Amino acid sequence: MGMIYAAFVLLAALVVFLSLKLSKYVDLLDKTTNVSGAFIGGVLLAAVTSLPELFTSLSAVLFLRENELVTGNILGSNLFNLATLGIAVAIMFRGFSRAKVQKHHTVTVALCLGIYGLIALPTFIKGTPRLGFVNIVTPFIFAVYILNLFLTPKTEEASQTEESALSVKQLVVRFIAAAVLLVAVSIAITYIADSVANKHNLGKTFAGALLLGLTTSLPELVSTLSLCKRGNFNASVGNIAGSNIFNFCILCLADLLSFRKGNTDIYPFFSDGAAGFQSMLLLVLGAAASIFAIVLLLVKTRKNQNPEKRLLGHTVTLSSGTLMTACYFLFLILSTVL
Repeated sequence: MGMIYAAFVLLAALVVFLSLKLSKYVDLLDKTTNVSGAFIGGVLLAAVTSLPELFTSLSAVLFLRENELVTGNILGSNLFNLATLGIAVAIMFRGFSRAKVQKHHTVTVALCLGIYGLIALPTFIKGTPRLGFVNIVTPFIFAVYILNLFLTPKTEEASQTEESALSVKQLVVRFIAAAVLLVAVSIAITYIADSVANKHNLGKTFAGALLLGLTTSLPELVSTLSLCKRGNFNASVGNIAGSNIFNFCILCLADLLSFRKGNTDIYPFFSDGAAGFQSMLLLVLGAAASIFAIVLLLVKTRKNQNPEKRLLGHTVTLSSGTLMTACYFLFLILSTVL
């Protein structure tokens, strides 16, 4: 069993290393083009750091046929991502209070909250309608993601560029190579997480949220804290918000691929054992954390020169960031004691 734990740690380290490389290449490509920073951070970088969630989820559906791992992975990753942002805001509050954050990120988080509402339908209403073998909420979730892409600013004012020792062609080649390796590592870590869950009799949803959700969110964690340390809070917020809404698309894809015999529903009913209960917890706490994130961003993007109101805004921002983090730990506590 020790070898399994060692393999899990090694694979997790590789996920972080490869994701950091991918983020670096995307960042360099951003600085050699005129593409909007909001699009780079909220769409491209978000998609890159969500590759682990994508391929671990596909592996869970296609090979392991453990859909509860997918639900836990996606909803757990999203909750962990928001906790990461909450920690970053609380620790580096001074930098965050001075930084510029685009208003579009608030829209993205609000759309994520709307998706939580869509997922609540099959979670709390038994026998929701289906379109063939796909739950009726799945196409609506995908439509919300497309709407967010449409609303995301594609251009911005020119900023100072940074020279790169690598050409655009070299950056693209290295990006593809790192992405392929990340796919292989992500598939392998799915099997390791399933072995650990079986060994310790962990619920599949809980294992997905704790093992896969945390591990596949390491790229967002590392890149977010790194960007915040450099003062680029706009990109870090875009990465978290964009990753979360992209993750919901992974849930849609998993539902599309769950038509084979032996697969269970992607959206478990809340009273269907431990898997349903834990999914319900992730859903409720994820929605709560999203609300706190919206409050945080609304306060941040609202210009207020009144000293008393600024003090109130700082208090609300710190409180919201702390509550976002608390939601994740509350899930861990409730999942183990109830």
